[in-house]
Amino acid sequence: MGWTCLAVTLLAGGCSDRPQMLVETIDEPHPCLADVSTARGELLQDDTVNEPSHSTDVTLETYDLAPQSTDIAIDDWLEAHYVAIDPSVSPRHQLFLFFGGSHGQPSQQQLIVQQAARLGMHAINLRYPNAWTVGELCRRSRDENCHAKVRLEILEGTNHSDLVEVTRPNSIANRLVKLLRYLHEQNPEQGWSSYLQGDAVQWGAIVVAGHSQGGGHAALIGKHHPVAKVVMLAAPADYSRTLKTPAPWLAQPGVTPPERYYGFVHTQDPGSDRIQQAWQLLRMAPQEAPTYVDTQVPPYNCAHQLITAADPAIRGKFHGSVATDRTTPKLPDGTPLFQDVWQYLMLAEPE
Repeated sequence: MGWTCLAVTLLAGGCSDRPQMLVETIDEPHPCLADVSTARGELLQDDTVNEPSHSTDVTLETYDLAPQSTDIAIDDWLEAHYVAIDPSVSPRHQLFLFFGGSHGQPSQQQLIVQQAARLGMHAINLRYPNAWTVGELCRRSRDENCHAKVRLEILEGTNHSDLVEVTRPNSIANRLVKLLRYLHEQNPEQGWSSYLQGDAVQWGAIVVAGHSQGGGHAALIGKHHPVAKVVMLAAPADYSRTLKTPAPWLAQPGVTPPERYYGFVHTQDPGSDRIQQAWQLLRMAPQEAPTYVDTQVPPYNCAHQLITAADPAIRGKFHGSVATDRTTPKLPDGTPLFQDVWQYLMLAEPE
């Protein structure tokens, strides 16, 4: 099965510098891509995606689930988790677990989750404690491990940092376990229990992804757990302004091999330089120059570091454009411009 590729060419002339799309098909398989033949169709170009909560995919099932419906002890950050699955697609037996950015909610980033479900993944955008930015919390700290400690408290709900207070029930770890258990109880035929063994998350079957703050959490989870892959969108940017140095955790060895880390950022994102510096420290592809998706077709030279200069859907919203529904650029039919990029990040395999 071929991969329908969207290659962006920036064309001069006229009164607009918006990217114009060229479409071509690559028929041969590629060693750095997982098999896409189990996906329903290729990349779906005919879906109406401007209103993600009302997808026209007749077989795509989505759920908005209140965290308290999975665990009554969860008492803050109560907006709904967003869950998607497509039973018509052969399952990949992988979970796409997504974390949004600071102050965001799962309802704002549904398109990328829907894309994962169309590929045969179980897909979750998890509501979690994010009423701050990690950078602002650690702005004046002289503790070089401030960023990691804040993130670990959010992830685990144990006392790592005095700058945040996240209880165990409100932690990412508890929310994920309770949501997976609830989904299994409500829909046992869908296979959600395969990502749990008792209360232990089966990280090896999970693609951990996130945008902004959430991308940093994904990266740190990969340091502590052997995940299938880490996908970082506009992330991470952990840097001590007081000590004038990147956060040490970025360069520390982790359980997940660095070649399983992938990133995507807009060149005009205010944090782009620090994000790309963090990618180097993560050693995900230390000899690799970032690849412009605007002038390449999938599989983007099997790159781990992807960048774009495409105009956001809302002027100036570069940071959110790589993942957020309202600001990510779209084709005239509503298809996300970065749909191929997201698919590559989900399916890419280290060479």
